[in-house]
Amino acid sequence: MGILFFSSPIVAKTVVYEGEPIKNFGKEIDILVDEFGKFHPLEILDHDLFYTNETDVINLGVSQKTFWLRFKFKNTTKDKLQLNIPFPILDECSSFIYNENNELIGGWKGGLKYPFSDRPHDYQDFLTDLPASDEELTILIRVSNGSQIIVPTEINKEEVFFNNFLDHDHFFGIYTGFILVMLFYNLFVYLSIRDNNYLLYLFYILTVGFTQLTINGYSIKNLLGDYPLISSNIIYVGGIASGLGVVFFVKSFLQVKTRAPWLNHALNIFAVCYVVAFVFLLFGLKNEAYNTINFTAAFGSIALFVGSIIIAKKGYRIARYFVVAWTIFLASIIVFVLKDFNILPYNSITVYSMPVGSAIEVVVLALALADKLNTLQEATRLSRERELIALKRNEKLIKEQNIVLEQKVEERTHDFQVANDSLNDAMSTLKNAQSQLVSQEKMASLGQLTAGIAHEINNPINFVSSNVSPLRRDIEDLKEIIDKYDELTSEEQHAEIKSILDKLKDEVDYSYVLQEIQQLLDGIQEGAERTAEIVKSLKNFSRLDEIESKFANIHDGIDSTIVILKSGTQGKVEIRTDYDPNIQPIECYPGKMNQVFSNILVNAIQALTETKKPISEPTINITTKDLGNQITISIKDNGPGIPENIKENIFDPFFTTKDVGEGTGLGLSIVFSIIESHRGTIDVNSLAGEGTEFLITLPKAIH
Repeated sequence: MGILFFSSPIVAKTVVYEGEPIKNFGKEIDILVDEFGKFHPLEILDHDLFYTNETDVINLGVSQKTFWLRFKFKNTTKDKLQLNIPFPILDECSSFIYNENNELIGGWKGGLKYPFSDRPHDYQDFLTDLPASDEELTILIRVSNGSQIIVPTEINKEEVFFNNFLDHDHFFGIYTGFILVMLFYNLFVYLSIRDNNYLLYLFYILTVGFTQLTINGYSIKNLLGDYPLISSNIIYVGGIASGLGVVFFVKSFLQVKTRAPWLNHALNIFAVCYVVAFVFLLFGLKNEAYNTINFTAAFGSIALFVGSIIIAKKGYRIARYFVVAWTIFLASIIVFVLKDFNILPYNSITVYSMPVGSAIEVVVLALALADKLNTLQEATRLSRERELIALKRNEKLIKEQNIVLEQKVEERTHDFQVANDSLNDAMSTLKNAQSQLVSQEKMASLGQLTAGIAHEINNPINFVSSNVSPLRRDIEDLKEIIDKYDELTSEEQHAEIKSILDKLKDEVDYSYVLQEIQQLLDGIQEGAERTAEIVKSLKNFSRLDEIESKFANIHDGIDSTIVILKSGTQGKVEIRTDYDPNIQPIECYPGKMNQVFSNILVNAIQALTETKKPISEPTINITTKDLGNQITISIKDNGPGIPENIKENIFDPFFTTKDVGEGTGLGLSIVFSIIESHRGTIDVNSLAGEGTEFLITLPKAIH
């Protein structure tokens, strides 16, 4: 709003009350723009920057500035009068009354940024008592707002205002009751049929009704008046909430995603705009938030109006209700806005146009939802009738086709019998192939065991072979001593003999020879014992053909397997055992269990020694635990682990990650079958880079 400058001060006009109410006397009011809101009333009583307003209702638009309104007033009667500004959503609307001596004799500071309880009158409009004085008064009004600034003015008797306020309250009491009835009715319908359209409609009714009550000051008066921070911002929150309520309700109600995709995209953009307006509000940018809300509402209303007409023309019956409801609501908004711009008169019709329009819209949309529900029920009934007719037709066709099917079944049965015979032959061939593969797997395991045994037996044999030569040499030395002794003892030269023998003992280091002989004999004995241990382990491990189960010490089977596979580690893998001493012999097939331990340990050793990324301390930990009727055996390594994408396939027959020719893929499949035959379970726990654990659970008794 621009400022008009004059060469001489504008003299404020005088509004005279002569017994009749004075309404919308905006042309009698002068206006001054306070850029920074710093002026004191006394500074501007006769300020020369006032300019004359030219409209009955003052409309200052959307501005962050503070405005001062000035007029002179004279009461020629004895009536008790009040000045009313019926626009309850102003952030500030303070009045200052000065007498002819420029003394402040009345007025008050009001607006949404002040607590409602501080007002001199318990009403949402801004009421100022006018002194009962026949002298000419100067009245200043300071207004500011984050949204549009409209200042309708009215001077009348106190009792007249009281009666008007009662009528106003009665109207909005009826409006509130109507909104509540619609809320509870649609809530009941939603709880009955659980249609999300009704849930969105409830949100829409709530936001629209609350926004109307806020615009007319009732939510501020009855709920939020003593919370200035909330009450000064609630009008924007209400506008944003009602806008989002419209967007979400229309998207569902008109099914715009499929019936008008362009409108769906537009509604998404409008929703984002409302969110942007809320962000502006959070940062205190009320003017920007208000303009964004108005811009979005204006273009959104046009888009909804056009889109609903297009959808209705395509034959969607529900859209017709929306067109009617939205037209009525838009018309009420237009009347309300034209009133603010002084195009239409400021009266009861224009003031109440928006709440009346919103109430009619709520009713029409409720009828639309009811019609939609009835349409769905009718469609369901017709669909069931068509289904019943179709079922009867199908029943007749089924009876006719049964005869044909019986004939075809006989033909198919014969064909299936032939195919079954072929499948049996193929199954027999497959079983033979499987037996051969299992035998190959056993032979592969046996080859590994034989290589291990050869290596292990070679070590103790080396003890024997390496000790034979020194032992022969030492025995020859002893023999020489003994021969010499025999030669000399035949002569009777005892002193000389003793001297010679002592010298000979010194030469051959007789005492060391005796000691070395003892050590060599110990080495031979140790080699023999180790050979016996290996043979015993081999016998224990190789019980592969036992048919009947028996009670066996599971720890012995693990130990024998470790001894046999020890050469496979080549000293690079440490195998640690931690046995539960409470575990007694359990019923099992010992040879098969040894094969389980062998296959798992071989895989673990290969994972630790053949990985591309070397492991600093490759280790396998074997732990057993007694669980009462069961035992568990954990074989855990610190290798590279099993990738998640192949972990679920490791027990499948013929599945292998090795190159062609390096494995049959039956090792772990056989392990799984053996554990199943023991009525046990085997689980694998592995994470890439954190090692692998095979956890075997076995019952203590199979039968």
